[in-house]
Amino acid sequence: MLGNNKFKKSKITYGLIIIFVFITGVVFFALNSFVFAQGTESSSQQLSQESEQIVIKDIDTKKYPEINIYLNFKAGSLLGLSSLDKSNFTITENNEPVKNFDFAKIGEINEPAGIVLVLDASGSMKGSPIIDAINAANTFIDEMGGSDRIAVIGFSDKAIVYSNFSSNKQQLKDSISHVAAAGETALFDGIIKGLDQFNNSDEINHRYLIVLSDGKDTASFSDVGEVVQKSKEKNVIVYSIALLSKDFDPKDISQISKETGGELLTTANSQDLAGFYSLISQKIRNQYKISFKSTKPRTENIDIGIAINKSNINDSIKITYPNPFYTYSASKVIGDPLADTRYAFAGIWWFKSVIFALVFVSVTLLIYLISTIMVRNKKGLKSRIDSYANSATGKNLEAELAEKEKKKSTLSRLSGFISKISSGRRFGELFDQKLKRAGMSLKGTEFIFIHITLVIISTLVTFLLTKNISLMLMIVMVVIFFPFLFINFKTGQRLKKFNEQLPDTLQLIEGALKAGYSLNQSLAMVIEETKPPISEEFKITLSEIRIGLPEKEALENMATRINSELFSWVVKAINIQREVGGNLAEIMDIIANTIRERDRVLRQIRALVSEGKLSAYVLIGLPICIAIILSIINKSYISVLVTTKMGMGMLALAIVLMIVGIMWILRIIKIEY
Repeated sequence: MLGNNKFKKSKITYGLIIIFVFITGVVFFALNSFVFAQGTESSSQQLSQESEQIVIKDIDTKKYPEINIYLNFKAGSLLGLSSLDKSNFTITENNEPVKNFDFAKIGEINEPAGIVLVLDASGSMKGSPIIDAINAANTFIDEMGGSDRIAVIGFSDKAIVYSNFSSNKQQLKDSISHVAAAGETALFDGIIKGLDQFNNSDEINHRYLIVLSDGKDTASFSDVGEVVQKSKEKNVIVYSIALLSKDFDPKDISQISKETGGELLTTANSQDLAGFYSLISQKIRNQYKISFKSTKPRTENIDIGIAINKSNINDSIKITYPNPFYTYSASKVIGDPLADTRYAFAGIWWFKSVIFALVFVSVTLLIYLISTIMVRNKKGLKSRIDSYANSATGKNLEAELAEKEKKKSTLSRLSGFISKISSGRRFGELFDQKLKRAGMSLKGTEFIFIHITLVIISTLVTFLLTKNISLMLMIVMVVIFFPFLFINFKTGQRLKKFNEQLPDTLQLIEGALKAGYSLNQSLAMVIEETKPPISEEFKITLSEIRIGLPEKEALENMATRINSELFSWVVKAINIQREVGGNLAEIMDIIANTIRERDRVLRQIRALVSEGKLSAYVLIGLPICIAIILSIINKSYISVLVTTKMGMGMLALAIVLMIVGIMWILRIIKIEY
């Protein structure tokens, strides 16, 4: 019979290994498709021919085969100033006409633009220039769409934020009215401050900055290179307006506009500013989005042709981008006939959910297999009498078991499989012991089942709702570790309550022994006269003694089960008294007084070191809290720590010093007793 059981257990283990290998293979194949598909989601790399008037801002293939093309027009373009409709456009894909495509102006769809107005407020703008600039900015605000978001920055000696992004036009006008001319010209710092407005605005796809200046930079800490680099990083198009004077050469702002895809407008008369702002507003609003569904040609690259014809004004452009459904063999480029199906499935939400579920099951099986190899199959007397020792009722045992079988819960049925595969390896016994210490009636196998279910559900729900891998991993980590932290908390609370009850319980046993009761009768009195958790633990111990377990072993089982250092002293004292003799009642009295005195000294020590501990926690938490707050209120200020080599080096050194400091502080405040 024993040989048959071993054979069955080995069969289960080998079967799980086969299942693990199979699922891992499926996961690898699924992830292979998924990773390729993920890699093509941002495949917006493109090549476009030069056009006299048309500019392709972006081609979005994230939801391939859905294609979104955003186009604009160059400075001075007649098409850019014309009102176009769908009939003016002809679209081709690999020289084949695209008949069904959607066409919309950016200002007419739910894709608001983000515009930062950067105004020169230096002393040279005093008088009519600053007044005309404010009036022109107000005109621009009136002409933009109601959903567009606008921010206002002014610069003189330093850059000042007059308004963050807002769609409230009256509020924006009120903020602009506070711009006053005085001081030097921090032109580049003003543009940098304007670009910083896009730090926490990832939802804004169309980004523009309009800068007005009447002189060269005289007070900035930044330079042209930094402005151009940051504009490109933020994907911001910069339009420049220069109020010309004898000493002003708009070479720098012209370079910024040219390299970011914008335009420079110049005038010597501030009264022209309103017309310039109106022209820029028209250019921003006169951009177009073309959407269509690709026919998925089987070529390495896909060519998109766009031709525009409006009142005998003609222009065209051709864009080329890599085919996301194309794959490579070892020797040559080939079209993969299965790629369409594979990648199409990879973009479906339930396919991604299945992949995550398979990954989780695979990892769970791996952990279980490791545990079955490391944990030996060994059952002692304790495990065989558990069902008897934990019986809290006085019913006939057979009747009680039959009643439990009839009232078997749904949870027990669902956790049956886990119970089967863990029973042979004590896999669930570890959780049983932890749950008993915490005073929870849940079985170990039921806890495992609930935990696994919660992790799976939280993983899938978080991913489906947010599509954010980082957030999903964060929530999954919380769901994985929180139950264990909760069990440890409950265990600590129960142990604390047990230790508080122990001195009074020992005095109760002392009184019973002095009255002539035996130890077993004294334990029975404890069960009747005390409250949980100590009454529950003594009840289990007395049950073990009554079914034949020696008193010494039953008490040692209780010490192991409750894991109390104080009660371990009691058990050792009882066992020594059993071997060498003596007055057990007097020993109980001495131990009870010792425990009380020990608790008094410990409370005094805690009171003396509490101030030092609080200071330590403040010193440990303060740098972390400051870093979090700075990353929220001024992300660009702290971002240098993770975007530059020197910053990352400083951050690594700071982390090492923090760890050393934390260990040092904890060592100082720790009192050995």
